Formats: sequence, C-alpha cells, structure tokens
Amino acid sequence: MKLFKNEDKPKKKHLSKRKKEKLRIKKKEEKLVLKEERKKNKRFDIAPFFGGIAVGIANIIPGVSGGTMLVIFNLFEKLNYSISDVFKRKTDTRKESIFFILKVVIGMLIGIVGFAKILGFTLEHIEAETIFWFMGLILFSIPIIIKKELKEEKFNIIFFLIGVGLIAALEYFNLHGGLANTGDDGSLLSYLILLGLGIIGGAAMIFPGISGSMVLLVLGKYEMIRGYIDQVTSLDINVYIKLGVFAIGALLGIIISAKLLSNLIKKHRGKVVSLILGFIIASALILPLNLENEIVWSAEKICGLLASFTLGGIVIYFINKLENKNTD
Repeated sequence: MKLFKNEDKPKKKHLSKRKKEKLRIKKKEEKLVLKEERKKNKRFDIAPFFGGIAVGIANIIPGVSGGTMLVIFNLFEKLNYSISDVFKRKTDTRKESIFFILKVVIGMLIGIVGFAKILGFTLEHIEAETIFWFMGLILFSIPIIIKKELKEEKFNIIFFLIGVGLIAALEYFNLHGGLANTGDDGSLLSYLILLGLGIIGGAAMIFPGISGSMVLLVLGKYEMIRGYIDQVTSLDINVYIKLGVFAIGALLGIIISAKLLSNLIKKHRGKVVSLILGFIIASALILPLNLENEIVWSAEKICGLLASFTLGGIVIYFINKLENKNTD
C-alpha cells in the first residue's frame, strides 16, 4: 500500500550552490570548534595540584582552613561538584570528576608530607611571620573571591554575620579548653564517637574558613586523634582500626558536605557565599590568637610581620594573574 500518491509525495528541497557552500563552511567551523575544545580538555591542568598542595599545607597549621585554600585557588565549587558528580546515577563526566579529585588529593598528600618539615621549622623559629603570611594570603584574596563567586548575586549581611559569629564561638570554646572530653575505652559507643568525629572533621576539612583541627580542639578530641596518628609506627592493630573508623567518617563527611554545598550554592548562591566570606574573614583575623609563643613587639618585629603579610598578598596577586592568563 502506497503512503503517498505521486502528487502528495514530499518534495526534496533543492539547495542552491551558494547555500550548500554556506552549510559546508558552517559544519567545518563547528568541527574546528569541537576539535579545539577537545584539545583544551586534554591539556593537563596543574591548578588542582597547586590547590591541593595549599590545602595540605593549611591542614598542618592549627586554625588555618584547607577549604579557604580551595576558594583562593578557585577549586572549591568544582571540587564539591566533582564529588557530587561521582555519586550521580546518570552522568557523562564521572571519569573527569574522579581524575580531578585525584589531582587535588595527590596535591594534598604532597603538601602534607613535603612541606611538613619546612613548616615545622618556620613555625618553630618564625611562628608569627608564618601565621601573618597566611593572613595575607587569605585577606588579600577576599576582593577576588567576591568578584568571582558573588557575580550578580547580592551580598547578604545577615548570613555574613552568622558566619563571623560561628567562627567566634568556635574560637571562644577553643581558648577555654574545648568541650567535655569523653573516654576512649574501646566500646561500641567510643567507635561511634570516632565515626562522628570523622564526619565532622571531614565536613570541616573542605568548608572554607573552618579549621578541622580547631573543631576537634573544641570537641576535646584533637590530642586523641593526633595520638593515634603518632602511634602508626607501633603496628598496633587497635590503632589502625580506630584510625580506619575515623577515616571512614571523614570520607562520609566530605561526601555529605560536598553534596549539600553543591545544592545550596545552586539554589542560594548569594547567601552561601556571604556565609563563607564571614567564615573566611573571621578565621583569618583570629589566627594570631592561636600563636603558641607570645609576640615580643619591636620595630624589627613589626617590619617582619608586615613584610610577611604583604608577601601573602603578592603570592595571591601572581596566582590570580596566572589564572586570568590561562582563562584568556
């Protein structure tokens, strides 16, 4: 049975040579654009490594937030999205997300292992200058963060003040000995507490402005966790089990906070960024309160602190300049 009568058959459109040539050129241009995009995607991006190294270094110093370093290096939102993307059912970018996370994690390990001795030396001999350098890194990055992250969103003063207030409360409890300490008797409850501490520590690890070590200090568990890490070489199976439970909790905390932050940024970007800015600014300003050694003020000392602070700003300037160059 014929679907069309001869007179009803759809007529093929006959394009003129000029139109055919235009279509050919357009398709050629589209192919060139796709080719360039694929080349860009294949380029090895080293920014996640540097950001990861900065996070690793920050985690060594009590009171300094690894999440803040992610924001400064413009990796915070992408890391949260990548972690969330890995656990999605339907996604075409899981492989790229896993590769990105691995680059950040490897950078973190390099930062922790490679710079631990260097920072240990500087914190022992020039503690105040090291802390003021971090203050410079953080505070000079604020205008850049506002420009990049707020974009067309409005700054929310209420959420900013909430952020400042939460950091102030954490620091208050930290300076006053933290919360009540519970026993470590190897019971089921103690393991559940370890898991919970890991979740809290993992969430704090990537949340800008909040130091994971500070949170553990407030909860009265910092020395306990550090003690487990110090006992790694003892080959005690109980120590490995406890650290394993804490690590599982930390991984859960990172995943949960990443998914939560990713959704919140999409829906309430202005409020979330304002809250984070409150965290970052407050945490930077209270860094000197965490100095173990009291500053002996002199003209030479003031010049050294100002130079360290300015050096932090210079580092941020060149990082931003390099990033803009790569973007262009």
